[in-house]
Amino acid sequence: MSILALSKGPSFPIHTEHTFSFWGDFMLFSYYRETELEQWISGKYLKHGIVSNAEHDIEHIARAFGVELVYEECPSFSDNEEQVIFLNKHADDVTARVIFFHELCHVLRHAGDQRRMPVLFKNAQESEAEQFVLYAAIPFYMFAKLPVPDQRCEAIPFLAETFRVPYELAEHRLDQIQRRVLHGSLMAAAKEADRQNQRPSVWSGETKRVLAQLERQLSGSGKRGL
Repeated sequence: MSILALSKGPSFPIHTEHTFSFWGDFMLFSYYRETELEQWISGKYLKHGIVSNAEHDIEHIARAFGVELVYEECPSFSDNEEQVIFLNKHADDVTARVIFFHELCHVLRHAGDQRRMPVLFKNAQESEAEQFVLYAAIPFYMFAKLPVPDQRCEAIPFLAETFRVPYELAEHRLDQIQRRVLHGSLMAAAKEADRQNQRPSVWSGETKRVLAQLERQLSGSGKRGL
């Protein structure tokens, strides 16, 4: 099952004053919206004192959530009833982190034995676990504090190295954040225009320029979904 499933679900605002300079323009993080699942993860992290990359190692996270982490020769799996995650001891650090976050979702949020549950229910759990990986591996409140490089070709490896995740996961998360900022900025501009009873044709030149730049970035990414 791919770890790069598109995130879905309702969105809620969060507030931060950080901005991210990306491809020469400013992405206002105040426009970013967390999904309900993302809010749940962020809240749990912060409650357990996971506020920076220093606390973002899987052993610390496991202890914070009261989950036993065991390294064995066997394939990786979890037992949500016993609150334990087994990781293959030969897996590299990056692979182990992705598997850990996936299994952590099952331990913290899911019930039942997938071997005995209906396929649709199992698929729903797997879909949520894939979304969980994105949010848990690269929390937005940590991302927002980082000096992320302006250039996409530099930003993706920077995030992959900083959060110790695969390049593809870092790329997907970066695109996801960009899309949500674009969506939020467009919605805010539309609301402001409606409030002032304006049409887009009378928006300021700077507003048009920024929105056009963000839209070009979105089109150029070749990605879909918020």
